[in-house]
Amino acid sequence: MDSKDLIQRIWPFFIIFFCYNFIALAMTQYFGRDDLHLIVNQYHTPFLDTFFKYYTDYGTTGFIILLVAYIVYKSNWITLGYALLTEGIASLLNVFVKKTYFKHVHRPSYYFNQKNIDLYMIEGERLQIPYTFPSGHTLLAVIIAMTLCTMTKNRFLQIIFSLHFPLIAFSRIYLSKHFAIDTIGGAMVGFFAFILVYYILNNCNKDFLYKSIIKRKNAAG
Repeated sequence: MDSKDLIQRIWPFFIIFFCYNFIALAMTQYFGRDDLHLIVNQYHTPFLDTFFKYYTDYGTTGFIILLVAYIVYKSNWITLGYALLTEGIASLLNVFVKKTYFKHVHRPSYYFNQKNIDLYMIEGERLQIPYTFPSGHTLLAVIIAMTLCTMTKNRFLQIIFSLHFPLIAFSRIYLSKHFAIDTIGGAMVGFFAFILVYYILNNCNKDFLYKSIIKRKNAAG
């Protein structure tokens, strides 16, 4: 059985997670929330426009569907719990925080439009108004990355899986769906929800959690 210590098990993710959040927080503190977004918005390329436009959604909603299907077919109940229980808990908390405390905080596209400041907007991307903090896409990207990292002991693969989170987070800023601080908030919600679920499940001492979801016959028949 793998180590139950999450840091020891997926330490590459922890390094990438804290590096992204430290840099995003430091830059927000240095430039200010608005100016940082305007600086990022100055830099666009046709390739990144297309890449982030599709990656931001397919890399979250689309990816979690594929990941759950793969876990059901190839993995065990505890790994399914990492993905689904965490996503459920984190999403409920995310919606509660958004709609209770930050419903009047607008997304960058609408916020700057109200200030008569033109942003570069990718063609086909609609103007969104409320619920900017925390970022739900970033939250889901953290859960996906952490779940994937628990599914392998290969450190190189863990690094690759971990990079999925900052890519999604940056895509939300690049597309003017969120400010940088929103992605930090979403990352923290997903991160702590995963840790909570991880240690609850790993201390249940239920043997069935480590059994395959789909039982297969032995090759010998």
